[in-house]
Amino acid sequence: MVRMDFVDVYGIKHENCTLVTPAREYQRVVIFMDAVGRRFVAMDPDAQPTKYGSSNQHWHQAKPSEAPEGYFHIEK
Repeated sequence: MVRMDFVDVYGIKHENCTLVTPAREYQRVVIFMDAVGRRFVAMDPDAQPTKYGSSNQHWHQAKPSEAPEGYFHIEK
């Protein structure tokens, strides 16, 4: 299993993660899982528009302060 570092959509770096293969319709994002099983989303480095969005639409990375409350919560 290959471990990698990712920067999620909120600009937060996650280390020692594994890549999770997303469903085909999620071609603009990368889903990864950290060492404790939490899943996060990162932008694909070459995110291309899909049939679900405008061809002029481009995603931008949010700020870490914009992450929702409980973003790192783990169910026990």
